[in-house]
Amino acid sequence: MDEQTRLTYLTRHYYELQGIRTAPFWLTMLAYQTESLGVAQFPRFYGVFNGHVLNFFATISWVCLMGYFSWRAGQYYRRHFGSLESNWITLPTNRIYWSLLLCCVALSIYNLVFLGFRGMLPYCVTLVWISPLFEAENPPLRRFYFALAGALVVFSTLFIQLTHRNNAVILVIQCIVLLALGIADHMLLMSLCTPPREDVDA
Repeated sequence: MDEQTRLTYLTRHYYELQGIRTAPFWLTMLAYQTESLGVAQFPRFYGVFNGHVLNFFATISWVCLMGYFSWRAGQYYRRHFGSLESNWITLPTNRIYWSLLLCCVALSIYNLVFLGFRGMLPYCVTLVWISPLFEAENPPLRRFYFALAGALVVFSTLFIQLTHRNNAVILVIQCIVLLALGIADHMLLMSLCTPPREDVDA
């Protein structure tokens, strides 16, 4: 990637590549799903009134903690790589992608409304987050690991559905894969921004 292409790509995808920002959310979802699988058990407050109030405040506190971590992650990126005017996320313009997503959503709605089958929802979610695969502007490395992650989720979901295993495993796999993709995006950003500069605004 030449210097001009690198700078153009960073300008358009700078915030999108800040994968550490979303790590607390995926870790929380992963922890919640492991509890539903019986792997872990988190404390609960009981009582007609006090129990609900304490659970509510515990949830709010955890959400605030995740927000604080995300904000601190943003400060880290600003200190090490600077800040610039960029979109938070870039939507793909590939017609094949939007055709696949539209068909998948339509099929999912049909199965959900008329057949009561929710099995298509994980594939719709996967199509949403593998959108970088369909953007030619992305480096081949990023398109490769998104394709690999998408294939892993699709085939593991299909296997779980065919073998009638616990559907919570599907969400666990999704969370692990999305956490790994966030780390991969972070490492890609580091490689594109080297050498890092302190307190630089572009």
